[in-house]
Amino acid sequence: MSFEYSSETLSAYVDGELSANENAEIANAIAVNAELAQQVAILSSLKAAVAAGDCGLKESFDIDLDGPVNKQRKFTWVAAVASVVTVSILLATMILSSDSLLPNQGIQLAEEVHEAWLEGQSKSFSLEFQRSSFVALDRLQIDAYVPDLTKVNLAFSGIRKISSGKSEGMHIGYQGPSGCMVSLVLLDNTVGLSPELAYFEKGEHLLYGWQVEKTGFYLLAYKMDPSRLAKVARVVNRLTRERLPLDPESIIALKDARSTSQPCLA
Repeated sequence: MSFEYSSETLSAYVDGELSANENAEIANAIAVNAELAQQVAILSSLKAAVAAGDCGLKESFDIDLDGPVNKQRKFTWVAAVASVVTVSILLATMILSSDSLLPNQGIQLAEEVHEAWLEGQSKSFSLEFQRSSFVALDRLQIDAYVPDLTKVNLAFSGIRKISSGKSEGMHIGYQGPSGCMVSLVLLDNTVGLSPELAYFEKGEHLLYGWQVEKTGFYLLAYKMDPSRLAKVARVVNRLTRERLPLDPESIIALKDARSTSQPCLA
């Protein structure tokens, strides 16, 4: 696989403007190529800084086109361009030396957490979390939305705090009546993922990932039918981005996917 992408393509990836296939291709490349992941992380942070007005670009375009451009305006424009370059260099330095979590690192951590959960699954449930996931999210200081999937036979099966050298996060387990064990892993301080859903192939397993603000989301279920997992991932991606509960259309789609797929125990 070639890891050479134009700046326009990477910019469109960060903005979530690529097709599903293009998005998946770049996401998979990022997962195995640290240099490309760092490029995307730098671009993502730079876009966020510019959008926040950190570079003084608004003033640089405030020019009267009907009259002469005075020296002060020219200086402001040049200063703004220099500011962008400076911010780019600073962001590159910060990201390359920071504790930001790159996609390949997030994937590995998500798999480790999922496998540990499968090996040590407990029958006990977190009643507090069943009432409201926002309590746990607030305690972990994670600004994210976690959907309730109980209406499609995927009940909450506990919440676990994640602490690693580079990130804090949480693992939400969903368990179905036919043996399905679905993990939704949230990791803060994440860079390099797109808001759009991307899939990663890890051996025989599929893992889905996306990013909302600085929080990375990873969804995986080793024994779930691939077509059903894809539909679950699409729904959860939309709900976490829009912070919405399950709607009737999604419920029907997920129930249909469950009825036409093999049980997870098979």
